[in-house]
Amino acid sequence: MPIPFILGGMALAAAGYGAKKGYDANEDYNRAEEYNNRAKRVFDNSSKQLEESRKATNTDLENLGTLKASIYDENLGDFIDIFSEIKHIDFDDNLDIGTKIPLSTQDMLDMKKNILEINEILGGGLVAAGGGAAAGFGAFGSVGVLATASTGTAISGLSGVAATNATLAWLGGGSLATGGMGMAGGMAVLGGIVAGPVLAIGGFLLAADAEEAKYEARSNLSKAEAQAEQMDTARVVVEEILSRINEFDEVLRELNEIFYRKIAKLEFIVDESTDYRTYTKRQKSIVIITASIAKTIKNICDAPIIDKEGEVTRKSERVLKKATDFISKLEEV
Repeated sequence: MPIPFILGGMALAAAGYGAKKGYDANEDYNRAEEYNNRAKRVFDNSSKQLEESRKATNTDLENLGTLKASIYDENLGDFIDIFSEIKHIDFDDNLDIGTKIPLSTQDMLDMKKNILEINEILGGGLVAAGGGAAAGFGAFGSVGVLATASTGTAISGLSGVAATNATLAWLGGGSLATGGMGMAGGMAVLGGIVAGPVLAIGGFLLAADAEEAKYEARSNLSKAEAQAEQMDTARVVVEEILSRINEFDEVLRELNEIFYRKIAKLEFIVDESTDYRTYTKRQKSIVIITASIAKTIKNICDAPIIDKEGEVTRKSERVLKKATDFISKLEEV
């Protein structure tokens, strides 16, 4: 066979081999791009849903804190002022009203002291202090406030409460001294779940070898799927917190409306006489029921919704159940 034909055949084979390698490389790059696009969609979808839940939860937590503060300042404050005028109250009166919450003179003295302290601490400055303070009050109530505000610098202390809880700081988009708590800033701790640093998966750098780029992209997809799973689990925790916040809000508003009406009746009774011994059975019932509502509302306001680990507290569940049962009995009175 003539040499030129042999060389020509070898050249064609080499060209074919080169074309095949080029085709394979192109396929690998296309597959790498496909993996990375899928990784971005998977990650972005879970991240978006978690962010939406975070924003909704933080907004509702701030609103709950503002609601609690207004109840302390208005109805609980008014109740204490009026109730404090009544003399010779007998909490052991057998009134058979069906809604009686265990009460004692010491309970009422403690409640009065606590309400006055909280109102002095808040001083109408909760809103001015910003969302962090409102969220802190919404999440922890007066217990957290009093624990951090003993020096009298209460409003700044409220924000401090938020800053010491990783979940609350993350919900508010805030940061701890140890580092950022946003999704793009580091670690977001939620009920023991850790969402790690955001992957740089908006695109990919072409590796020197196309096949290597494909494997790297596949690995990137696996990481994105793992983080998406973590974020989906974290979202479940956030939505559980949101659900409990909404339950608190609903029960507090319902009780507060009833409380407002009872306070008006209590004020009318006290305007006529401050001596409990002179009251009719109906008037005594109003006194005890109104005090029972005050204690129930305060218990709800005080109950922490989340703990240090970011989980919904059992105490908040117990307090809600007691309040719901109490409301059902009130409707029968």
